[in-house]
Amino acid sequence: MLTITSTDLQDEKLADALAEELLDAVAQFGMHQIVLDMQRLRYISSVAFRPLLRLRSKLKEIGGRMILCGLTPAVGDIFFTTKMLSPTGSFEAPFQMAADVAAAVAQLKDEPAQE
Repeated sequence: MLTITSTDLQDEKLADALAEELLDAVAQFGMHQIVLDMQRLRYISSVAFRPLLRLRSKLKEIGGRMILCGLTPAVGDIFFTTKMLSPTGSFEAPFQMAADVAAAVAQLKDEPAQE
């Protein structure tokens, strides 16, 4: 499990630092299945999608996957509006989500990685 500790992700510098940290964690710890806890995050701009999309791409390369969890209503709305998440599963979105860490871990165990 990885946790975003920042409450606000909206500038390039922070997005680049986040990308490095996330990719380093995958490389250093050999992570293939990631739960990304975002419960502390109160605002995210589209610039912060870049590191998340890079991490998703890297995980797909190695047969892994990632589930976002703990999204506040405001952050969830941004993901839904930009179609980065499908709240109902009615369309294929880049990211998957779960309500909390426990639900995300269960989802990783129950569903195989997507091709």
